[in-house]
Amino acid sequence: MAVLIEAITVVVRKETINEKYPGGLAQYIQDCPNRTLCMDKDIVRVGFMTSEDARKFVDDLEDLGFTLFTDGHFDEIALVDQFEGFALPCDWLEFTNSAGGKNIRRISACKIKGAPVDTVSIPAGWDYETSLSKRTSVFNPDDIDNHMIFLRHEDGVDFYLDTITGEESWVRRTIKRNLNS
Repeated sequence: MAVLIEAITVVVRKETINEKYPGGLAQYIQDCPNRTLCMDKDIVRVGFMTSEDARKFVDDLEDLGFTLFTDGHFDEIALVDQFEGFALPCDWLEFTNSAGGKNIRRISACKIKGAPVDTVSIPAGWDYETSLSKRTSVFNPDDIDNHMIFLRHEDGVDFYLDTITGEESWVRRTIKRNLNS
């Protein structure tokens, strides 16, 4: 089995969560900062639309004693990009961006190294037609500064106007945006 990877995903082994997270897996699930959590028998994933939000979540885990990396390799936490895979080598996970059934064009997934991929675990309510797997746009941070105008923040979502295309884009946020910046 495997778990869905979309945007920037934080992946942690279940056994590590049970050992290090106060209250174990049940509390980790309850404390999840958004609705993207899903898991297979070995790993748990939470997705984020910005690296800032993912990093804040990882910082919180590190504050609890989780280890992000050791000797240039992901240790107990892995950050996985939907398009690029791992930012650092990861000895315990494998990444693919061709997982999915015959009716799904392409999705990215992660699994414990050596495990078979018979199914991909997805968050509750996930639907390919409205998913990031189908509709993701990637912005260079300079693009946001140069031609994206912040419009508003509503219900955990930042809305921007692309001054080149005239189209509105959005980013779901899991941490509060500093409205003074």
